[in-house]
Amino acid sequence: MSNYRDIQDMPSGVHEALWQMFKDGPIWDGNLVCKTSRKWLRENGYADQSSGHNFLTAMGVDLAVSLGMGDRKDRRGAQGGEE
Repeated sequence: MSNYRDIQDMPSGVHEALWQMFKDGPIWDGNLVCKTSRKWLRENGYADQSSGHNFLTAMGVDLAVSLGMGDRKDRRGAQGGEE
């Protein structure tokens, strides 16, 4: 389960990187919206990296879902395009 304190303390750009990894992950490092945000996600256990690709951990997926990103992704898929 995600930690509410982490959500409160989340830097502003992290939400966008979290969404990118949630909807399209794994993401090649060169295509990631913000490496500083990726660093925060990794340091807090929400993301990891392997072979130059960034992806959410189970905790990261939980965080994304707790922020309503699961519903957002479902709507995006049902509409057949970007939100």
